[in-house]
This record gives sequence, structure tokens and C-alpha cells, in this order.
Amino acid sequence: MLNPRAADRTDAAIGRADPFAGVAAVLWSEREILERVLFALTTERLVLESGQTRWLARADQQVQDALEVLRTSEVLRSAEVQALADQLNLPFETNLAGLASIAPEPWPYVLNEHRTALRDLTAEIDAVTTDIRRLLHAGAQAIGETLDRLGDAFSAYTANGAVATFPARPIFIDEQA
Repeated sequence: MLNPRAADRTDAAIGRADPFAGVAAVLWSEREILERVLFALTTERLVLESGQTRWLARADQQVQDALEVLRTSEVLRSAEVQALADQLNLPFETNLAGLASIAPEPWPYVLNEHRTALRDLTAEIDAVTTDIRRLLHAGAQAIGETLDRLGDAFSAYTANGAVATFPARPIFIDEQA
């Protein structure tokens, strides 16, 4: 794939920056940011799967940080695409596929590669997010069931080996656990 980071590439015929290069550079950056989001979400899923809840807050903070960078990137991408659409007298709602369809070579290839990569990353992020939700739901359900049982009477063996039922008694739950 061509490296679209060459945002300062000039069109020799008119002596100005290629307007598609700026969009391609922003899309490349957004792909890298989506990779960061995917990494943070995967880390969070692995923490949940391992049961090492001690690290869950830190993993979640990484996800939140990556999402904040993504939000900023989306604004920049939107502005860059809109500026290009304005420059080319295209409608406001022009999307990446629309830009690729009217772009001169080599930009249709580059823009379509970005579009495919962005879709693939988004699908991976959706899959990991679904896994995280499933794990969190299972964890919340297990906690709820445990808390429900804490108030019930319980059975235990007596000193002579007989089974006896004892009433529930107040318990202390360590808030740091």
C-alpha cells in the first residue's frame, strides 16, 4: 500500500498541496488510533478473563484515554474530509467511498484501503467489546448470586458429624477486596 503520510506532496502541474494527501494522512492516523483502542480493549478483556480485577481500573483508564484520542481524531477527520468536499464542490454528506470514486490515481486505491482497514478495525473492536460485556455481565451475575446467598441460612457439620442448619448472621464485606 502507498504510504499516505505524505501530506505535503505537491501537484507539480499547479504547484500546491494535493488535497487528497491531507485526508489520507488523517485516515492513517485514525487507523493507528483505532489500533490503540483495540489494544486497550483487548488488554481489558484479558484482565477480566484472568480474574485479576486489581488491574481492571487501570485497564479501563487505558480504554478511556484511547477513546478520548479517537474522539479528537474523528473531529479532525470530519473537518479534513469536509474541507476536501468543499474544495471539490461535493455535497456535505460525501463519505470516503464517494471521495474514492472521484479521486485521481493513486487516491482511489489508497482511500479504499483505508476504508477497508477502518471497517475491519471497527469489526474487531465490536467483537472485543461484546466479549467484555459478556464477561462483565457474568461477573455481575456471580456477585449478585453470592450476595443473595450471604443472607441465607447455611448448613455445616457439627462436632459429632451431623449436618446442622445455622441461621444467617451479620457479616462484614471488605470494601477493598
